[in-house]
Amino acid sequence: TPDGINVEGADWIVIDGFRVINQPRTGIRVVLSDNCVIKNNFCDNNSKWGILTGFAEDIIIEYNECSNSQIEHGIYFSNSADNPIIRYNISHHNNANGIHMNGDISMGGDGIITNARVEGNIIYENGTAGGSGINCDGVSNSLFLNNLLYENHASGISLYMIDGGAGASNNKVYNNTII
Repeated sequence: TPDGINVEGADWIVIDGFRVINQPRTGIRVVLSDNCVIKNNFCDNNSKWGILTGFAEDIIIEYNECSNSQIEHGIYFSNSADNPIIRYNISHHNNANGIHMNGDISMGGDGIITNARVEGNIIYENGTAGGSGINCDGVSNSLFLNNLLYENHASGISLYMIDGGAGASNNKVYNNTII
């Protein structure tokens, strides 16, 4: 694949401590894989995404730095998957969103991401092409806690429905700082 690291159809994988730079698509890609951990990685100047997951349940994404994604997002948790933990990451200078979560019903499944915990992230200088620091399409029953967002060019935290299977609902947004 055009990815620096690609995990597909393999559960219980830990990706820890890599520098993934200048890849033609994604720095780290985890799809159709459950219970994986992506931590302590540096993903910079990748063409589309720093970290991408798709249909990946019970994922932990923590202590990563994702910067300068040329086309889209620093961290992209996509498709109908539940229970992600996205915490203590730094996401900056990405063309679109710092962190994007999209249930995307057109790809199959229920189009809803539930029980996400997005906590303690530092997200800045994202969205020169539009987008949010934290962008959530079809995300419900989730917690957004103690994130610091500043100098993002579009929105801070967005909860909505465009591609999701339903609108964002029953979310708790506590103690975030948005400048």
